[in-house]
Amino acid sequence: MAVSQQWLWEALRSGKDDVVISRLVPTDWDWNQVHPSLGTPLMAIVPDGLRLSSNSSRTATIWKLIRFCMAQGADPRKVAHHLENSRSTWGSEGTAYPKLDAVDRSGHSALSLVFAFRRACCKFEKEYAAQIANADQMLSVFAEFVPEEDPMVLVPEGTVEMWEQLLQDEKGDVELEVMDWGTLKAHSSVLRTASPVLRALLSTPMKEGLCGHIHVEGVSLDSAQLFLRLMYTGSPSMRPSMGVLLGALDLAHRWQVPHIVVMAENLLVEMVTKETLGELCDFALLKALPKLMRACRSYALMNHQEVEGAVNQEDFPVRAKRELRHLLGHPEKRRRSDQWCR
Repeated sequence: MAVSQQWLWEALRSGKDDVVISRLVPTDWDWNQVHPSLGTPLMAIVPDGLRLSSNSSRTATIWKLIRFCMAQGADPRKVAHHLENSRSTWGSEGTAYPKLDAVDRSGHSALSLVFAFRRACCKFEKEYAAQIANADQMLSVFAEFVPEEDPMVLVPEGTVEMWEQLLQDEKGDVELEVMDWGTLKAHSSVLRTASPVLRALLSTPMKEGLCGHIHVEGVSLDSAQLFLRLMYTGSPSMRPSMGVLLGALDLAHRWQVPHIVVMAENLLVEMVTKETLGELCDFALLKALPKLMRACRSYALMNHQEVEGAVNQEDFPVRAKRELRHLLGHPEKRRRSDQWCR
């Protein structure tokens, strides 16, 4: 089997985070491919990541490396079958580190491989205490992984045009009053089908249900228009601003329309920069947006020096500051009151 970018596999195996987290890595590199002997990219990291006692520190670069790989889509659950020369063991008889039972990487995922090495180490808990601690920390980092959502389905252009004409139809029987910005028309059948919240609202004997009039608070008219357009057609008419997207996503989140949340999140992923990182990271944490959170983490790890400077600014959002400091290996110290509460 031909192995692409052998130097990258060596960097992963030896924990060279400065190489892996660099622009040397091709943008289309498959982070879940299988090496004939090392397994997946995350599996390549596991043996030395566990073995080296220097990795016991929570600020060790190995944890940043693993988080970066997962931010690129590396899945710790991916299994690698039929590997060659894939057995590993540590220690030797008559030394401070007794020889462990060999662990065969074949048939394992990165996640199960950590458990396998941990079981081997537990036969000599005192001698391999640092490696067991590393395994526990690695499992904790792997637990941060969030799977990708299902891929988007392409819609024929004619279908989009049909729904666009329906959106422009002024005979909509529901009126959305957007604060003091203005009003928008929509169809109750579409709103009821897309949102369980709106279905309940329009089905009650309350004012909204009787009059078909809904007050929309907390977003601009442009955000509400984008929300409706994504609901009807599945695509924006032009590239919206970040503020408009955030408002549309907030509305979709509030009214429980998950497919609009996904569409808006995908657009926000492309807007992560040094200037937007704090706001987008804070929003991703607040709304539990896994793809946007991965994009923010990936950006922070690839640009850690300038991000560390931005994070230290007073106006950087507190939630995002706490998350990114932990990611970059600089967790905030617990306050005395927090320590007593443990």
